[in-house]
Amino acid sequence: MSLKDAPIRQKLMAGILLVSVVVMLLMQVAFFTYNYLAMRQTTEWRVATMAQIAASNATAALAFENRPDAEEILASLKAEQRIIAAAIYDQHNELFARYPADFPIARLPAAPGEDGRRFIDSHLIVFHPMVEHDRRLGTLYLDFDTGVIMRERLKSNLRVALAVMALVFFVAYLLSRAMQRQISGPILALADTVRDISVRQDFSLRARKHGGDEIGQLTDGFNEMLADIQAREKALQAGEARYRGTLDRMLEGCQIISRDWRIVYINDTAASHGRRVKEELLGRTMMESYPGIDGTAMFDVLRRCMQDRSDAHIENEFTYPDGSTSWFELSIQPALEGIFILSLDITARKHIEKTLLDANDDLEHKVAERTAELRVAKEQAESSDRLKSEFLATMSHELRTPLNAIIGFTGTLLMKLPGSLNAEQEKQLSTVQHSARHLLSLINDLLDVAKIESGKLELNVESITCQQVMEEVAGALRPAAVAKGLQFNVSMPAPEVAVRADRRALSQILINLTNNAIKFTEHGSIMLELREADARTGMVRISVADTGIGIDAVDQMKLFQSFAQLDGGSKRRVEGTGLGLYLSRKLAELLGGEISVRSERGKGSRFLLTLPATAGE
Repeated sequence: MSLKDAPIRQKLMAGILLVSVVVMLLMQVAFFTYNYLAMRQTTEWRVATMAQIAASNATAALAFENRPDAEEILASLKAEQRIIAAAIYDQHNELFARYPADFPIARLPAAPGEDGRRFIDSHLIVFHPMVEHDRRLGTLYLDFDTGVIMRERLKSNLRVALAVMALVFFVAYLLSRAMQRQISGPILALADTVRDISVRQDFSLRARKHGGDEIGQLTDGFNEMLADIQAREKALQAGEARYRGTLDRMLEGCQIISRDWRIVYINDTAASHGRRVKEELLGRTMMESYPGIDGTAMFDVLRRCMQDRSDAHIENEFTYPDGSTSWFELSIQPALEGIFILSLDITARKHIEKTLLDANDDLEHKVAERTAELRVAKEQAESSDRLKSEFLATMSHELRTPLNAIIGFTGTLLMKLPGSLNAEQEKQLSTVQHSARHLLSLINDLLDVAKIESGKLELNVESITCQQVMEEVAGALRPAAVAKGLQFNVSMPAPEVAVRADRRALSQILINLTNNAIKFTEHGSIMLELREADARTGMVRISVADTGIGIDAVDQMKLFQSFAQLDGGSKRRVEGTGLGLYLSRKLAELLGGEISVRSERGKGSRFLLTLPATAGE
């Protein structure tokens, strides 16, 4: 068992003992270190004293070069068994005497080292000067083995240390047992209370307080927490009772399924959905209640919601044991116990949807049949319009030939080339000529409309200077305006303004617009205005404005329709075919432009023609 899983009393005892042992070890280390340093210092002082005495005794023998006396003095060192070797060097650093006498010369220093004491491994090496009357005669060498002393002292100290540590450990053990009762006792009592509450699920139990320390404060906090939990438990039970009462009264089916697929709650509606009573289902698993359900696609959804703790919303067709089926809309949500299922019987809705789907399929079939019939009718109508346009184009061409002849002959007669005419004859011929020209204009318009609708109108699109065309139109129509007492004004910029258009089509559009302005204006003026190309749109604008009768907003909607006559009836004040504006808009669209109108009844009208400018304008 690891320390983190051990009981708290063992942790406390182990902690106290561990601290005691660590402190004792630190004290022993300090003691051994101090003892070792003191012993070294004592040994060093003792050996230095022996070296000083031996050097002083042997100085005379060295001065008289009496080797036997010197060796005898060194032999007196044998009383100290820890001296390994001793030697005397003369002033020429030559070996003079040694101890023991048979000690290998090779193991002695070849020459004395620097005066002083030094530790080498477990040996204390001493070089002491031999001086007489301030004259150095030589050097004394001593090799003292400190290892034996160290080992003896270590053994002695170790026995004392072990005895002290055993005593300290025993005392610490007794103290730790006493301390852990004071610390772990209240904690263990608190743990026992927690265990009882967990087993009995009785939140009315309280922990006994053992003191006013932190553990006592913890006990107070724990008891307060138990009081809060008890109050919340009561509120939760009351809420659960209300919740279950609400679920029991719901029109939708409600079920709570536990994680082992056991039905822990079901209301009467949900039981009736399965054609069962809830007493038969409560406490049983879904597999027991509905054999084979675990192999259905619906159960796969339930299993996924249970595992992933996710929501789902499905429509499921449930098959009863007798083979009949019903449709249910299921809303599945994760719950504390497992999953919550809300079911709604949608069998009637499904039957209605199927009926509507069948009706929709039948309607789509009928629509498809009718669409095919309309497509055939449309193709027939388009063919009829195309034949009509081709007929008009052919007939208009055939009619223009005799009309041109009539206009030519009446012109010749009015010029009185064949002979003179009286006033009545001249009036009748003028009427014939005017009627023929009007009829020719109508035929020309019909011919152009027929060509446009049949796709046979050919346009020669090129760069055209607008000022030239506008001057030609103004020159042709100004006399008619002046004859009615109208002012005819033309406004054009000095730089040439060019557009991409067909010259005849542009002239025809301007003539139709200007001629209409003159016809429907009794007083005031006509304004033909040209503006340079707009830098943003690249379009040139030409407007024809008048101060005539104006057009109502309602009439403006049908203004550009073919054969539209705003001044209808048999008593029209002005002549017209109703094709001028229709033809003008069609020509403008073919040229890539458009015609728009702004008008108000009694205040005149302004028609605006926009055409694409020539590149570079």
